[in-house]
Amino acid sequence: MQEKTLISFDFAIKYLLRNKGDYDIVEGFISALLAMEGYKPVKINALLESESNRESADLKRSIADLVVQDEDDNKYIVEIERSFTPNFMHKACFNTSRLVVDSISGNQDYTTIKKVFHISLLYFSTQEMKKPIYHGKTIIHEIDTAHPVNVRIANQGLVMFEHKNVFPEYFFISIPLFDEVIHQEIDEWLYMMKHSEVREDFKSPYMKKVQERLAVLKMSEADRIAYYAYLKEAVHSQDVLTAATEKGKAEGFEKGKAEGKAERENEIALNFLKIGLSAEQISQATGLSISELEELEKQIH
Repeated sequence: MQEKTLISFDFAIKYLLRNKGDYDIVEGFISALLAMEGYKPVKINALLESESNRESADLKRSIADLVVQDEDDNKYIVEIERSFTPNFMHKACFNTSRLVVDSISGNQDYTTIKKVFHISLLYFSTQEMKKPIYHGKTIIHEIDTAHPVNVRIANQGLVMFEHKNVFPEYFFISIPLFDEVIHQEIDEWLYMMKHSEVREDFKSPYMKKVQERLAVLKMSEADRIAYYAYLKEAVHSQDVLTAATEKGKAEGFEKGKAEGKAERENEIALNFLKIGLSAEQISQATGLSISELEELEKQIH
């Protein structure tokens, strides 16, 4: 199998965040994604090392937790993770909840809570997912009109808060579902994630640096060893996910088979009842109990 030109972007994020000179690549990806929902470009202010980040990798598995700031001085927390579980939405909810608690810093002043953007990188798809990017957020609206409410509360007459900007927002990105069509900057990032390569016609100002900094051949030996160990773990996690999915399909097939069999038996029993066979005769022929046949008889009447 031909080796990829660039390292996997989910590994690259941690790799890039070791050097402030490479922050702009991660900033470019986050800004391109947030721009889809009307947010302005951001810069990384700090890397978070919260209590939940220090817990075991199996519990959290975040790639990075960052404090970012836009050109209007709005500060947000951005969490990026690669999810290996079909319950990725539950995991995202858990992780953002922990980040919100951590952001209070133990002083219980809830007005210090920063908005959290959660980004899940999914190298798999589900039957429900049809497009590569999904976005979700909480909207407060009037019950009788369904119009969104933009509530502003003065803090000692000096600072104004918009409640809608407190609740977390979620981006779920299914890399395999990208359709190869480039319409906007985020599409170039998706192409790069899916194929681990950069095309010559890409227009994003970050792609040239991505091609230079994420080249596998330019990694140090220690970094390359760490990268291959990460890939091995990722393949194992993907195998676990695939096995769980296949098991679920098999169980669903068997369940469907059983339900189909029961439905056919009921249909046969109904036809027998309609032509006047006794319940005892039908029970012997179909294996249905007398009580089940009595319920079916009610359907006829």
